Amino acid sequence: MRTLSKLVFTAVLAACASVPAQAQNKKVAIAGWGPHPTLDATIAGFRKGLAAEGFKPGENLALDETNVNFDRSLIPQMLNKLASGNPDLMVTIATPVSLTAIQQLRTRSFPIVFTPIADPVHAGLVGGWKSGERLLTGSSVALDYDAVLTFFKAVIPGLKRLGVLYDTGDDSSTAALDGLAPVAGRHGIALVKIGVDSPSELPQRVQSARGRVDALYPVASGRIQQGAATIAATAERAQLPVVTTIPEMVRQNQAAAALAVSFEQSGEAAGRIAGRILKGENAQAIPAWRPAPEDHHPLFSAARLKALNLSVPAAYKDCNCVVGQPGSAP
Repeated sequence: MRTLSKLVFTAVLAACASVPAQAQNKKVAIAGWGPHPTLDATIAGFRKGLAAEGFKPGENLALDETNVNFDRSLIPQMLNKLASGNPDLMVTIATPVSLTAIQQLRTRSFPIVFTPIADPVHAGLVGGWKSGERLLTGSSVALDYDAVLTFFKAVIPGLKRLGVLYDTGDDSSTAALDGLAPVAGRHGIALVKIGVDSPSELPQRVQSARGRVDALYPVASGRIQQGAATIAATAERAQLPVVTTIPEMVRQNQAAAALAVSFEQSGEAAGRIAGRILKGENAQAIPAWRPAPEDHHPLFSAARLKALNLSVPAAYKDCNCVVGQPGSAP
């Protein structure tokens, strides 16, 4: 009898051990920065990536999601609350949340996956692009600024002075400036830095660019994106073309054109990384995901181009990437 019981017990243990990791219930905490179409797309992509790795809410995955509505002072409280739920993994959305998390949760036992960071190496999240860190890796929306400036010049012939509208308190903005600086000279472009400390300053800062720049480039960051409508309205009154790397601004006819990396694609890459970690891979062995040149996509606003007496460059005439044109991109 004892032998039979022992055999049954052994069989049960073997059966449990044979259950694949992806079939086991996991809990993932999503620490958000705030509601915005690009960040919402990132989270949607993250869910998609997790599903592709076999993790689906209601089946074998529980998600604990919240955000601080772009209020930095609330980040520590949010992180403590999410960490107290003992997640198997936490995803941190945007640079401010990610940087606070690695400092505040440095004694954690669970891994963190960051997304969509402009440049995680510049931000100090990881030491390089070849590997992650202990309990930390993620995905980026790192841009090829050589390609970006080539695109901007194609959209605005004669572009010589580019106003870079950036958030002084956001590392993703300063990373953009650092990325642009080494390549601007090769394109014959002078960068005019226009720093913003709060969204309330946007009308004044945009207006101040009139006569000083040929075009305005709002750098992707939470607070800049919050004020996209204000930027567009002020720039329109000042007859300033807006070019960007934020596709949503083009879809909303707030910018003439964008060359962008998909935030949803970055989120999906983070979701796949998270899925691999939940299955047992070591975060440190997984390099942060970086977009390839082919991951940069153009988008044009027919309405804004017409208002500025501009046109889609010949190189993109068959791109199916013009918003507001019959049979064009949605």
